[in-house]
Amino acid sequence: PSLPAAALVVARYSYLSPGRPAAGDRAQALRLLAEGVAAQKAGRVAQALTHYQAAVRADPTCFEARFNEGLAAYETGSLRASLAAYEHALALEPESAEARYHFALALKRANHPLDAAEQLERLLQGHPNDARAHYSLATLYLHQLHLPSRARQHFQKTLELNPRHPEADRIRFWLAQNP
Repeated sequence: PSLPAAALVVARYSYLSPGRPAAGDRAQALRLLAEGVAAQKAGRVAQALTHYQAAVRADPTCFEARFNEGLAAYETGSLRASLAAYEHALALEPESAEARYHFALALKRANHPLDAAEQLERLLQGHPNDARAHYSLATLYLHQLHLPSRARQHFQKTLELNPRHPEADRIRFWLAQNP
């Protein structure tokens, strides 16, 4: 999407654009992945991250290990590691709505709002009824990118898809105040 001339200057993300790696030891990766999931459920996120990274080393094609690595790295505040893990996950499964959504959240948190918006728009091309993506995109357009007209259309779609959205009252109020 092109921005108006008075748009804010924001840092763009430098994509890694990884290719598809060679397969490794899937059985070992799945064992390590299970250990990571158990650690994460027990609240040991740093330990979980270590297991996910080991699973990725065992089999770089293990999407679940890459995706969970992204989640755990995000949770520990390691945004660079989170972004890289999501990019690798998307190289393995480009149509994964979950990976694309969480990649966009990590981009937003890393202060790359234009890239986050692009990822959410891309997610919506394949999943036009993803209410959380519409809501996230609306808040990005409103608060970070200062494009209220684009925010409006995504807030409206959010309410259309989920009239009982947790922020429905606030969305309706904003829509009424910004016709």
